[in-house]
Amino acid sequence: MAVKMAVKTAVEMTPGAIPRPAGCRNRDFCPPNLDFAMAAALEGFLVSWLSVGVFRLCRGGGDGHLEALTGDNIDLIAAHLDVTYTVRLAACSRELYDMISKDEGKMHHWDEPCLLMPPPAYWFDEHWDVARASRLHDTVYDLVPLDHPRRSVALPFMHDRKWLGANGDWIAAADHHEWCLVNVYTERHIPLPSLPDSKIRHSIVSSRPAYSFNWRPEIYLLKIVICQVPTKGGRYADYKLIALFDKTIFYLEGGGDWRMLEALTPAPDYPNYCDAIELRGHVFAVDETDGSTYFWDTANENLMLPFVIPPPVVDDQQYAWFLAPSADGKRLMIILTVNKIGIANAEVPPDIPYAANGLQLRQYPPVATYVFELDPLSTARAGDFLWRQVNSLSDHSLFLGLNYPIIANLKKRESKAPDGTLVPFMRKNCVYTAYRNIRYNQYPKILRCNLQPDEGETVGVISLPKDGWDSVRQAAMWFKPALNIARSVLPLKKQ
Repeated sequence: MAVKMAVKTAVEMTPGAIPRPAGCRNRDFCPPNLDFAMAAALEGFLVSWLSVGVFRLCRGGGDGHLEALTGDNIDLIAAHLDVTYTVRLAACSRELYDMISKDEGKMHHWDEPCLLMPPPAYWFDEHWDVARASRLHDTVYDLVPLDHPRRSVALPFMHDRKWLGANGDWIAAADHHEWCLVNVYTERHIPLPSLPDSKIRHSIVSSRPAYSFNWRPEIYLLKIVICQVPTKGGRYADYKLIALFDKTIFYLEGGGDWRMLEALTPAPDYPNYCDAIELRGHVFAVDETDGSTYFWDTANENLMLPFVIPPPVVDDQQYAWFLAPSADGKRLMIILTVNKIGIANAEVPPDIPYAANGLQLRQYPPVATYVFELDPLSTARAGDFLWRQVNSLSDHSLFLGLNYPIIANLKKRESKAPDGTLVPFMRKNCVYTAYRNIRYNQYPKILRCNLQPDEGETVGVISLPKDGWDSVRQAAMWFKPALNIARSVLPLKKQ
């Protein structure tokens, strides 16, 4: 009973329990005042303090410790812990793992893509003393399922860092001194080598992380693509990364050095890259200007003569281009949507508050969205690149943006809303696009486009507030929380 009362007192002070009074300017969070900012700054500490107590009970070694945390106590704790600490709680014992994994109705909706982003309370202009207090809280983020309540996620390793990309449980991050890979749950830190000093000069990571070649114009970092995550079996040195800049690309395999992938085009006709992936030992990068796709064989010493795949569509439209592997990992997919959305008279549709998670939704007229695929390695030998249009993703949906492409199996989801409304927002056979790079919100909204829309069906849009004048927030990206890492990475105790 004493344990239960102590836990109840603690969780009432954790992130899920801090009151959010109505009438605040964010609709979902309190207006920025010093009391709220200080309370928010304590959230990370309280989560850590509660979690330490939980783990001591779980691993204390004495009789009765685990029994004291079963049943209602576990529900109470898990409902208020953030995602990372919930995974660690599940790793304490097989019994806890089973209880948490089966409680899908109350938990974090494991294995569905969510939006990882800063809490909206910190996107607005603030008085200097409030802003200073808020920065104490810069390592607790929001993880927002598209149709369920948002949860907190504590990322202490993100202090004074910006994320540059993600894949699975790993985030690529940077501070003023280094790039690194960090595991969200274990916080394992892998420093990355610097880019070749002979070819590039670093500047600090900022809202516009600019770099300058010794012999070329200034270029901008768009994202770090984590093509292959490090694994324990590979001694955490088996990762593959792409540093995607707007005018050039670097490729890195664990244990090696960055290699520049060049397309020998005369100035000023440098490629204007916007996305890249690695597939079957080849790096692919799409040019935003016309949709041409370059690809290099990474096993080849000569990385200056890529193949060029013509775009699948040639017209006067301005498209946003994305690359992704097919669900079986054998084919290359290119996804294009019209780059600008809106209506003829330029009116902005009103926001529709979504009570399920506090997001603001809008609906726009249909946006042309196309998916094409090909097997580039088989066609490269013949020199005949023919894209095949994909008219349906069946039970899958694509989640594209700063993260490595997520192809989610949503067999249990519907492809359309029964009543024609925007919700539920998570659906199969759709393409979801978020911010494409870290430096600017060039893709200003988060879109859901159905590949087989009904007549008159609108496009679902998640509308996020604009940045404050004094700071630029981290670009929201897709992240899929996974409980199975408790079995594969963290030490499960045998009971």
